[in-house]
Amino acid sequence: MWELIFLLLPIAAYTGWLFGKRYTAQRLSRFSLSSDYYTGLNYLLNEQHDKAMDAFMKMLDISSDSVETTLAVGALFRRKGEVDRAIRVHEELSSRPTLSRYQRSQSLLELGQDYLYAGVYDRAEALFYEVSHLGGEFSEKSQKHLIEIYEREKDWDKAIEVAKAYQSTTMAFMGREIAQYYCEKAILAQALGDIKTAFKSLKKSLIHDRQCVRASLLMGELELNYGRYKSALRAFKCVEQQDIHFIPEVITPIIHIHEILMLESTLDNYLMHLLRIHPCVSTILAYAKRLEKKDGSEQAARFMAEYLRQYPSIRGIGYLVQFHLKRATGTAKDDLSLLQSLFEKLLAKKPIYQCEKCGFSLKSLHWQCPSCRTWACVKPIQGLEGD
Repeated sequence: MWELIFLLLPIAAYTGWLFGKRYTAQRLSRFSLSSDYYTGLNYLLNEQHDKAMDAFMKMLDISSDSVETTLAVGALFRRKGEVDRAIRVHEELSSRPTLSRYQRSQSLLELGQDYLYAGVYDRAEALFYEVSHLGGEFSEKSQKHLIEIYEREKDWDKAIEVAKAYQSTTMAFMGREIAQYYCEKAILAQALGDIKTAFKSLKKSLIHDRQCVRASLLMGELELNYGRYKSALRAFKCVEQQDIHFIPEVITPIIHIHEILMLESTLDNYLMHLLRIHPCVSTILAYAKRLEKKDGSEQAARFMAEYLRQYPSIRGIGYLVQFHLKRATGTAKDDLSLLQSLFEKLLAKKPIYQCEKCGFSLKSLHWQCPSCRTWACVKPIQGLEGD
């Protein structure tokens, strides 16, 4: 109950300031907001919510200047999880014929948020669509809510349409989000066997965001599935320019394609290039395995140790233990086996990816953060506990 009181105090203070500023003492003496407002407040404090709403609705009959107070009360109900009451308040308010265009847009926006909170997406969509076409400052908020609904419903065509409109209206860059929507369309098309549409969607994705790593990964996988190895290699190598931190995601298929095309020396040169610009564990390990094939495990282990001194990594040390375990015997082998087991257990608990915006950690790659729902912000973890 005390939480409710503290939430209502700003509403009471704002109401007093609003009417103190706008009206003379003589008019205030004739105005009946005071008794209705405090009657409603008393009902709220005693958890008689239906009577409280009746009091606030009666207050609305007296003056349209009480609209903001009523909007705040409705929003309070929504924050407390009493969405049915919030809907009743905002529906009653939005039906008033005396509302200005601004007030109607605001009340419809609040009502749409009520339905969005309740998961009634069709009603919320209709309301946000209406507000977005009314224009004004609430149009942009409505478009953002529409995008949220279409993302949840996986209606990527509508999400693209509204995102483009929002970008045109606000000049805010939405290319990253639009690119991800086209990637989603490509995945759906591929699942249906419509490879032409899948490729077309991925090309559109890269038009809207040239830095879209996901589009390059999907393009490379599609090309690889159809045996177009050189095209797949070009797609995978684009990742280096888009975001170097995603190299671990493409290092395996890049090696695989080079081996199929028998480009051994080209592969060694490319791995050395990556080691110079971004010496992550995945690249170090890949080159160490190449050395092991050519020069033996001792040379590979020496190479691993040299790089790990400069770029220490838990994963890297675990792989180094594995290298030495192959050559160990007796007690040393038992000790290394125990150490390897401990590293495996430690790594099994460690997340591999992290959202750059909210810090949420994951074991698998998500292109939309499950926590903050931001697109293209989840990346492989770097440093001692990462790649």
